[in-house]
Amino acid sequence: MNPLQKFLPVAFILWAGLVCALASERVINGKHCELKNGALYVDGQWRFMKTGKPLRNFADAAQVDQLIADLALLKAKGYTNLELNCYWHHFDTAGDGSIAHSLEPLRRLIDAIQTQGMFASLSVETYAVGGGALPEAFWKKHPEAVAVDSEGRAVRDTEYGFNSIVPSLFDENYLAASRRFIANLAAGLADKDFLYCETTVEPQYMGTRQLDYGPSARAAYEKWRARNPGAPMFPRSFPVDKNFIKNPYWNRFRAEHLAAWVSGDIAAFRQNLGDKHTWMAVDYLDADEGTMAARVGDPMLFLEGLKDADIIQVNWHWHIVTRSPNDKAYRRVRAAMKTLKKDWAISEHMTLNGSDFKPAEVRALLKNTLAQGTQFGWEFADLSCGGDFSLYKGGWKPKPVMAVIEDNWDYWKKQIQSARERAK
Repeated sequence: MNPLQKFLPVAFILWAGLVCALASERVINGKHCELKNGALYVDGQWRFMKTGKPLRNFADAAQVDQLIADLALLKAKGYTNLELNCYWHHFDTAGDGSIAHSLEPLRRLIDAIQTQGMFASLSVETYAVGGGALPEAFWKKHPEAVAVDSEGRAVRDTEYGFNSIVPSLFDENYLAASRRFIANLAAGLADKDFLYCETTVEPQYMGTRQLDYGPSARAAYEKWRARNPGAPMFPRSFPVDKNFIKNPYWNRFRAEHLAAWVSGDIAAFRQNLGDKHTWMAVDYLDADEGTMAARVGDPMLFLEGLKDADIIQVNWHWHIVTRSPNDKAYRRVRAAMKTLKKDWAISEHMTLNGSDFKPAEVRALLKNTLAQGTQFGWEFADLSCGGDFSLYKGGWKPKPVMAVIEDNWDYWKKQIQSARERAK
């Protein structure tokens, strides 16, 4: 054997280890940042992020300018990271993933956040379950991309009440256009530093409807079935038999495809953000157990498919039905970490918002997040004044749920530090 051939496998292992090490260490806005053991270190010091998620139209200069004017106040409230959620339909009027509105206001906002000494993070909303919507022009071009339920009906978001048309996650036109938007957005901001980027909110099919049984789902499943002997044939008629809906092969397929959807979006970010290995955050929705198969197929297989994630944001961290901590969500995340040998940072998707929680629950809710291993930080949405979902009244006065935190921030800093000491 050529001596070089003997050396190459060793060299590859050393190179792969170096890449993994570098992936957890980055320079962001001149600060040396590292993700290690589920925690963030900035210039060698552990930092617990207070992340605010302001839901705005970031293509609207007036809305952006108002947020810029409020940044000093938000910094004074202790926010260390602002996550900017960009809705696809706010930027794209053609429905093909192109960006019709200038990114200049968004770029100014990112610069202003960083000038205040805070981090900026970037997320997208490219789905239509839970609050998002696709550009109207997309549906005019591709009406066939709609998701079809087990009764053979086209699906709208009736679960969350927005009535948005839901696309099939198997439809190639949808996947191409949505990822083109992510790619164009990332490329237009590639010179900016982000603490992390997040894929679309709460990746799922739907909890109250069985998805997806349309032509694109059938085509994808038949390709998968050819590689998986024993998988049942796709149903030929509606309504779909319950035995097929509950079949382990079908739910394995759905979980794997859902994870592949997220991974494809991660790739669209990373391939267009320049040479930076930006950390990627992914929401994990673990709701009432009776809905989990409908939402994600096999939840463990979905988690195990998230090989390119760095931060997992748990939801539900508080069980909305039982009004108690939802420990099972964290248990599944930790089990997947053990299987994959991953050092994910654990956080929450909307640790607190202005509509889902009661003031009397906040103390138990936050203590549970710390007990479950959250060391990266908390996320607060909607970071705005007025509206049911917002956390503040006019003049940035905290609503009762947020007052539990803001009126007692010294107490919570001690709780965070104590949880950190116990985790060491």
